[in-house]
Amino acid sequence: MLSICSLWINQVNGHPPSKLPTPQMWRHFLNTIDPSQLSSTKSASSKLVVLDILGENIVQVAAKGLAEAWEEIVWQGMQVQVSSLSDPPLWLVCSILWEPYELNFHYELYMLDCAIVPEHWTTSEAWTQQTLLHSIFPGRYGLRMWSEPLPQELHDLGMCTHSMEVALPYVNNFCELLSAWPGAPSHLQSSAKMDGQDNTCQFYLQTAFDFLG
Repeated sequence: MLSICSLWINQVNGHPPSKLPTPQMWRHFLNTIDPSQLSSTKSASSKLVVLDILGENIVQVAAKGLAEAWEEIVWQGMQVQVSSLSDPPLWLVCSILWEPYELNFHYELYMLDCAIVPEHWTTSEAWTQQTLLHSIFPGRYGLRMWSEPLPQELHDLGMCTHSMEVALPYVNNFCELLSAWPGAPSHLQSSAKMDGQDNTCQFYLQTAFDFLG
């Protein structure tokens, strides 16, 4: 439900809820948007919990999206025929997948940093830490990357680009952020060399696994 994506992310970013939907809750919710269709089953109870978490505005937008049989929709400024969605073109699949995968990494890194070094976010250092976090990713909207157009050039890809010259500044900022985490490898204190011997990703993935399971 692309229609509620930006609303939900903006809501989480501005007013983080005390409870978040699980993947199963999302599936229940997206299968039945209209609250009037809910029964008294366990699945229905789960949907009602999600409705309460998301809020009335998001539910109304989602229900409206299901009720209107559009022939054409717009995604990132591109016209897409609804009839083509049963077998979507590769460019559309790639562009849609890029955003949630990239957004997930942005917010995962933000959440981990807040949990691991909370003192950086609750003191006068908060603005500096936020600036450092945003500098890891290209663009000018910080964590609100849904406001950014899809990457078109190498410099839009940040650490994902195959160009070492373009990626290195973002990698170095990433290393600087991780260097404050407990157990961080000593080499994170200096600029990355990109020589194939760097275990930065291994450290990040292991730390994310330890905290997120």
